[in-house]
Amino acid sequence: MPRFSVWTAVQVSNPEHPRTGQAGVVCATNPATPDEVAVRFDSDSIVVLMLVSDLRAL
Repeated sequence: MPRFSVWTAVQVSNPEHPRTGQAGVVCATNPATPDEVAVRFDSDSIVVLMLVSDLRAL
């Protein structure tokens, strides 16, 4: 499973996720939950907790 650090540009790659294809920046990580990161999306600046497996680095 990929690991993303803060400031990594990412895109939602899971075709079943409502934000498929949208891009954003990782704005927070939590060592206690390495399979999730917080992403601030470019389209609306909303921060969403995302599974790392639903993302790909840009």
